[in-house]
This record gives sequence, structure tokens and C-alpha cells, in this order.
Amino acid sequence: MIRDELWKTDVNRLLESTGIVANIERYAINDGNGVRTTIFMKGCGLRCRWCCNPETQSFHPEMSFFPDKCIGCMNCVRQCTCGALKEDLTAKREICMDCFKRENAFSCTEKCYVNCRKVTGEKMSVGQVYDIVKRDIPFYESSGGGVTLSGGEPMAQPEFAYALIRTLTERWISMGMETCGYADSEDYEKVLPYLDTIFMDIKHIDPDKHREWTGQRNEKILENIKYVDKLAGAYDNKLFIRVPVIPGFNDRPEEISEIARFVSGCGNVAGMELLPYHKLGRGKYYSLGRKYPLEDMIPPTAERMEELIAIVAGCDIPVYKF
Repeated sequence: MIRDELWKTDVNRLLESTGIVANIERYAINDGNGVRTTIFMKGCGLRCRWCCNPETQSFHPEMSFFPDKCIGCMNCVRQCTCGALKEDLTAKREICMDCFKRENAFSCTEKCYVNCRKVTGEKMSVGQVYDIVKRDIPFYESSGGGVTLSGGEPMAQPEFAYALIRTLTERWISMGMETCGYADSEDYEKVLPYLDTIFMDIKHIDPDKHREWTGQRNEKILENIKYVDKLAGAYDNKLFIRVPVIPGFNDRPEEISEIARFVSGCGNVAGMELLPYHKLGRGKYYSLGRKYPLEDMIPPTAERMEELIAIVAGCDIPVYKF
């Protein structure tokens, strides 16, 4: 929860606030209008089976290994002081999981010159993030773009998210945020005055099926969407609802109809976007030593997507594609 003293502090002091960042992607074009910089933050309360950013789920830094880049120099084996790496370059992940706690954390990556073994997750200050973001201000101004917070779940680090959003907004950078809605309602109230655009996910209306596929029920999420919808009317935010279309989970017409009816009951939603399932994040699971849970799933066809889009449009909800 965002403390009142942070909420009221001078914006220049917010530059010292810190959090864990997984990645900063420059020149992003799918996370809002114009050319954007997307800041992927670590940590999320959900465990969606289809998550394409598994490296952002945990709150601490992790080691990723991409064997297709490896040249077999064995520097990582020699550098590791924990006995986690084997001669065949595979890792004992039960040891690696706690490496972030050690004084010489992730020493295996220090002399990996081809960057096949790297750390995902870095403690950064708002000031450090701003120093990266400000390089692209001319592109934001010429394209109508800005910065988008993503993850993981940005509101899983609410004070860092607030400090970033307020700092960048007060430096005339347009701010957007992608959120799954699984966070404290009070925190949304504090960040929305500084946001231009907010994307919120609805994955399913049924709470039991939602828990089966994401690890959590959805009552809190749906209540937060209603609350943010109300706030969006007051703060003139552009609120978009995104639906990841996952075969076997929510791709039946009646399931999309239920979601569309819920959105129709909101008064300030600018539109919806249906995102077809894809396997682009599969390699990230392997790099973390994890099994990809949807190995045999086939993405929805273009015809099925058009059918579902037509259902949303039939409810007089504008359909967007960013």
C-alpha cells in the first residue's frame, strides 16, 4: 500500500525511491499510443498458465540461461562458487533460486561474454529509470507516445510504481500502465490522477475457472475494474479492457459475451482489445529451468478471433488493436 507520507512528499525526493525492474524496452509500439518505453517490473500475485513474461513473476532477481547462445567456454562453471552448475552446463535450480540472497550473487554471469547466462531483475532508483527514459522524449513528442509500466504487475510494487508515474508525469511524459487488477483499490486511487492511459485485464467472469488457470479468484479484480472505471470518469483517463483469448479457457462465444456484458455495464471504458494466445514466451520458461505449461496448446485461428471481435462490437464496445 502507498503510504501517505510518500503520497505527499516532494517530487524530487521520489527520485531516490527504488524497486526491482526486470527489463526496460525502448521503441515499443504495442503498449499504448505512439512510440513508447515499456518498463517491466518484477512481481505478480497471479500465475497465469499462458504468461509470456515468466521472468517477471517473482519479486527477486533470477538467472536465465539461453543455451543456443552458449559457446561452451565454461567460464560460468569456474565462476560459480555455490556448486550449482554441472559440467554439461545445466544448473541445480534449487540452488540458483536463492542465489540473489548471497553476497556474490550470480557470479556465474560475470564472465559470460556472449550473455547466454544473465540476471533478470535489477534494483533501480526512479532517477536511474528516468535517465534512460529521457533519451526518448523527442520520440514521444513527435509520435504522441510516452512510457508504459508493465510487468509482472506494476501495482505489486505500489510505492515504486507511484514514484515512477508521478515523477515522469511531472516531467511532462505521458504515462500508461498495464495492470491485471489484482492490487489494493486505494493504490489505484493514488496513481490514476497521473495516468493518461490504463489497460486492465479481464480473463474470465467465472471465479472458480479464473482461480484454476491463474491461481486466484477474480472478485477483487472485477471490483477494481468497476472502481477504476469510476475514477477514470473523474480523472479523464482512457481505460481499455484487454482480454487474452486462451483456447479451452475463455475462447467460447458465450464466455466473451459474458465479459462484454460486464464491460458494457462500465460507463467510462474507451474500448476493448482481444489478444490471441501465442507461444512467444515459451523460451523464457526454458531459460529459467521451468516447464512450459501449455506446450500442446494451439493459438486461436484468425476466423475464431474475428467471431469473438464481432461479439464485442455487437455490444457497442469499440474494439482496438494496439
